[in-house]
Amino acid sequence: MSQYLTFAGIVFRFEVGILLVILMFTEWIFSRFHLISIVKTITATALLSLITTVPLDSYFWNQLLWPEGMVFYFNAILNKSSEWGTLPFYAYFTNFLPRLLLISYPLMIVAFARDTRVRRILCPMILYTLVFSLVPHKEWRFIIYTVPVFTAAAATQVNALLIYQRRSSAGRFGLLLLTGGILASFFASLIMFQISSLNYPGGQALKSLHVINESTPFISVHMDAETAMTGASLFGQTNTDWKYSKNEKDATEEDFIEARYTHILTANPEKFNSSLFETVHVTYGIGNIQLILPNKVYQDTGPKKEIINLFGIVRLEVALTPKIYTLRAIYSQKTWVQALLRKYPVILFSKTYCPYCKRAKQLIAKYSNSIKIIEVDLEENSRDIQLALHSISGQYTFPNLFIHGQSFGGFDNLSELDRQGKLSKLFLEQ
Repeated sequence: MSQYLTFAGIVFRFEVGILLVILMFTEWIFSRFHLISIVKTITATALLSLITTVPLDSYFWNQLLWPEGMVFYFNAILNKSSEWGTLPFYAYFTNFLPRLLLISYPLMIVAFARDTRVRRILCPMILYTLVFSLVPHKEWRFIIYTVPVFTAAAATQVNALLIYQRRSSAGRFGLLLLTGGILASFFASLIMFQISSLNYPGGQALKSLHVINESTPFISVHMDAETAMTGASLFGQTNTDWKYSKNEKDATEEDFIEARYTHILTANPEKFNSSLFETVHVTYGIGNIQLILPNKVYQDTGPKKEIINLFGIVRLEVALTPKIYTLRAIYSQKTWVQALLRKYPVILFSKTYCPYCKRAKQLIAKYSNSIKIIEVDLEENSRDIQLALHSISGQYTFPNLFIHGQSFGGFDNLSELDRQGKLSKLFLEQ
């Protein structure tokens, strides 16, 4: 078992490795294995796992990388997972586990109190949950590995009740209550399943983008963190001709303009200038939920709503609120050029095949190697970019050097400035 958990922790999910450490610690306390032997096994498996995952993932990511190590460093060491929301220490025990286990939760507690054998198998799981309770950011996927063990513990209590019900009417009554609890858990699972299907607006927004723009040959779309966290996964990126990005470094409006995204999926449309980006679609998600009483006549008025009807027994009204906005870029090439000029102190617009551009680059390299270069002939709509540059600087030809938004012309102008000793001063001032 230790080999499998070690491999899973190193390659797939680091929290499995934490569970392994806790399991080994508790088993060692009960003197169930030889410590040196198990440490050797875990160490050897860990090394083989690293040899497997690091080269493979480094190849695909084009950088030296151990993914699960980075995840652990980000979540546990830097504690940056809290940026995605925090919950109190007790949330796993009062919120997540009751919803995951339903009827099994109280049965597990009773089994823990009554059976020594159950306590032995549950202690590592409870300790593991306590360890993850120390992390402010909480998700059910972090503790999902404990669910089978908690369920097994609950099953021991069901078995005990089945045996006991043969002996007394109280046992039979308890079995009746258990049957009702199982049925209630089943219906609760169905309700939560239907509700949760409305809780992935990011995935729905990405799907809608494909439907609305089915005939569009190329789209470059950026998805923000909220979109990615609510269902916009790789599985939804179905058009091989489109470009999809979740680059979190693109934070400002100028970043988005520079990257030339045609569409943006975001939960924060107020960050964007409506004269540059227009809202073309809104995806709704869960706002609040309330029970529709049997004697209440439903009226479809007010905010957008969804009705969940479970066999006519339970009816829920789910109020939907805007969650993800689909924005489309409506700015011109001139706006794109102006955004670049604001962002970069020194920027050279060039063409790859132009001999004067090559000479200008060599001349500029005498004073600076850290300038932004745009090869216009490699850009889409290069003619529109050329017209935009003419509108801004009055110059059609290339190269065209800008320093702090001011054009200093092409190679001839730069050569004259260099001869006069002014070019070096310009770079010293920038």
